[in-house]
Amino acid sequence: MRLGRGALVGGTAILGLLAAGALACGTAGWGFGEGGALALLRFPRVLAALAAGAALGLGGATQQGLFRNPLADPGLTGVFGGALLGMALLLGGAPGFAWAHAWSLPAAAFAGSLGVSGLLVLLGRDGPPARLLLTGLGLNAFAAAGTLLIANLAPESRELLLNGSFGDWLGMASPELVVRPLLLCALAGGALLTLARPLDLLALGEEAAQAAGCDLRRLRRRAIVLTALAAAAATCLVGQMAFVGLLAPHLARALVGPRHGLVLPLAGLVGATLLLTADTLGRAALPGTPLSAAAVMALLGAPLFVWIARRHHG
Repeated sequence: MRLGRGALVGGTAILGLLAAGALACGTAGWGFGEGGALALLRFPRVLAALAAGAALGLGGATQQGLFRNPLADPGLTGVFGGALLGMALLLGGAPGFAWAHAWSLPAAAFAGSLGVSGLLVLLGRDGPPARLLLTGLGLNAFAAAGTLLIANLAPESRELLLNGSFGDWLGMASPELVVRPLLLCALAGGALLTLARPLDLLALGEEAAQAAGCDLRRLRRRAIVLTALAAAAATCLVGQMAFVGLLAPHLARALVGPRHGLVLPLAGLVGATLLLTADTLGRAALPGTPLSAAAVMALLGAPLFVWIARRHHG
C-alpha cells in the first residue's frame, strides 16, 4: 500500500513538471511569452491532453479488468472509432445542428462508442483474448471506413474528420471546444474509480465474484457505459488515439500490482503522462513541422504492443 501511495504521489509530481514544460513548449521554441501569454494560449491544449489521457488510461484498465484481457484498449477494440463515426454521422448529416448545439457532438460520440461497445460484448466477449482483439479491430476498421466515406461526401467537414482520424485535434483546443468534454472526462473518470472493488472480485472468477455478492450484470452495464463515455469525451478532445489505454494499465500494474484500487487511479495518471508527453514531443521534435500526438504514440506504442502480445500469448 505504501508503494502504491508513493507511486501516486510521485506520478502526480512528475505530471505537474511535465505540464509546466508543455506550457512552455511551442512549435517555434520554448518560453511562456510576455506575461505568460503563450502559456495561456497553450493551457486548453495541455488540459485537454491531460484529461483525455487520464480517461483513456482509466478506460483501458477497466476494459482489461472487465474482459480479463490484457490486450483490451478503447483504441484497439473500436470504441474510439465508434465515437468518431458517431460524430461524423452528425457532422455529415446535420452540420448546422452540430455546431449550433454544444452538447450534440459529445452526445453523438457517446452514442457511437456505446454502440460499438455493445457489439464488442455481443460478438467477442466469449472465447480467447485474441477473439476480442480481432473483433475490435474489425469494428474499428468498419468505423474508420464509415468515417472516411462521410468525410468524402461532406466537403465542409472533410478536413476536420480527417484530422480526427489521425488524432490531430489537440491543435484546435480552445476553452469553448474543450470545456464540455472536460466535464465528461471528469464525470466518467470519477465513476470508473468506483468500480475498483467489483473488478477485483471479478479477477477471482465469475463464480467467486457472485459468491462474494458482486452483481456481474450491473458491473458489466456500468463498465461498458462509463468506458464508452470516457472514450467519447476523449475523442472530442483529441480524435482517435491508440495505445494509451493499452499501455497505461500495464505500466500501472508493474508499479503497484493487480489491485484495481491502486491500478485505476495510477493508470489515469500514467495515461495523462503518456499523452501529454507524446503531444509535447510532437511539438518539440521537429520545429515548424509538428507531429500529432497519435503519431508519436504509435511510434512508441506499437513496439510495446508487440512485446505485450508476445508476453501473454507467446
